[in-house]
Amino acid sequence: MEIIRDISSFQSDRNMVVSLGNFDGVHAGHARLIRRTVSLAREKGLESALVTFEPHPLKFFGADVKLISTLDMKIREFERLGADKLFLMKFDEHLAGINPEIFVSEFLVKKMRASFIVVGYDYRFGRGRAGSYEYLVHLSSRLGFTAVQVPKVVVDGVTASSTNIRKALLAGDADSAAQLLGRSFTIGGTVVRGDGIATGIGFPTANIEPVNELIPMNGIYAARVHTDGGVYNGALYIGERPTVGEGLKKRVEVNLFGYSGNLYGKYIEAEVIHFMRSDRKFGSVDELKTQIMTDCDNIKVFFEGQK
Repeated sequence: MEIIRDISSFQSDRNMVVSLGNFDGVHAGHARLIRRTVSLAREKGLESALVTFEPHPLKFFGADVKLISTLDMKIREFERLGADKLFLMKFDEHLAGINPEIFVSEFLVKKMRASFIVVGYDYRFGRGRAGSYEYLVHLSSRLGFTAVQVPKVVVDGVTASSTNIRKALLAGDADSAAQLLGRSFTIGGTVVRGDGIATGIGFPTANIEPVNELIPMNGIYAARVHTDGGVYNGALYIGERPTVGEGLKKRVEVNLFGYSGNLYGKYIEAEVIHFMRSDRKFGSVDELKTQIMTDCDNIKVFFEGQK
């Protein structure tokens, strides 16, 4: 997939099927939109292109929102879904205030040569969020493109949306989040040195310095950990370790079952598979150790049941 960051000097030599979106999480609804874009492009012998924005418009306008995925994670999903091109447009005051007709005519039609413009059921763009599917239909005959709308994805009565996925993760509901995402939520980061407490009680962990903004609710989770040497099941802990101290920094750490090696300084990713229990303060370190043993056994039983 080709990534274009500076559209000012870009001019397509082929007609395209173009899709617009913020794509936070690249969830099941986004995946449907992208697959429709890619399949339509292949059917018509055109290139498929995605247009997204950096920073996320919500961030630009000062919203206190934690994004589900990093840009690198989004790009990886775009590539997996088969898009030919990604236009990564800088979201600034000019773009925030642009007339939606100018955006469509100057960028999508002239520069990208969009024959089809594909949007989701509720997508809005341009100054005052005036751009919509209906607005694209209004412009389409005059500007020479076809507007396509992709319906929402609903799972067990819940719409696949970034907002609903954030709510699920912040409530510890990894299973619902995975259904809405179409895959498990993933925490990525570099392994850093901890204080050795987990190792001292017999359960060495990889302490992850997360690249993600959004971290799920504190607790113990069944996780699947991807390292450069393989994939391991494990016990993921998110919390402030209340048994060993007060006011400690939140940690994201994982005990990899069957792993024996050095992960310091390496980037790993942990798929958050299933919530096992809430975090809590134990009466002693020995009581904590006993509970961790039980947690690991329960997670191993959980994964056995997944086979």
